[in-house]
Amino acid sequence: MSTILSSRRPQATTLLPWHPSSSYVHGIFLHQQQYAEDILKRTGMTNCKPATTPVDNKPKLSSSAGHPVDDATRYRSITGALQYLTLTRPELAYAVQQACLHMHAPHDVHWALIKRILRYVRGTTRHSVHLLASPSTSIVAYTDTDWAGCPDMRRLGFCVFISDSLVSW
Repeated sequence: MSTILSSRRPQATTLLPWHPSSSYVHGIFLHQQQYAEDILKRTGMTNCKPATTPVDNKPKLSSSAGHPVDDATRYRSITGALQYLTLTRPELAYAVQQACLHMHAPHDVHWALIKRILRYVRGTTRHSVHLLASPSTSIVAYTDTDWAGCPDMRRLGFCVFISDSLVSW
């Protein structure tokens, strides 16, 4: 049985939830402003009070804290949408990762974390990633191991730069 593949490439906007907002000789800015606003609309938080940070300074959440949420599918859907937002919003990566740890059995305290992240997103919808043009191809990686800080799992945080541009986190 043979499969025929189309040689026509789909548009980038159909595959990727980010868009180049502007380009210039020094690089480009990638943003997801419309995507962020869509998430806020989906959750009914378009008019919420913005937060200044994506997470509280409280200790990390345990998987057994609080009571189970009524709609775990909604929690997973919103958390997944926030994961895509981290493609151009590295400052959200830690907070969203903490929410993802509880996707298998979310509780009300985990939903409160999602709402906190969404309040932060509300105040920062115009944030973007700046990718610098550079002839250098040096790769530098940093890690933040907090093995003892997570009450349920041991996770490693990291970020990777190619030249001066953050490309993975």
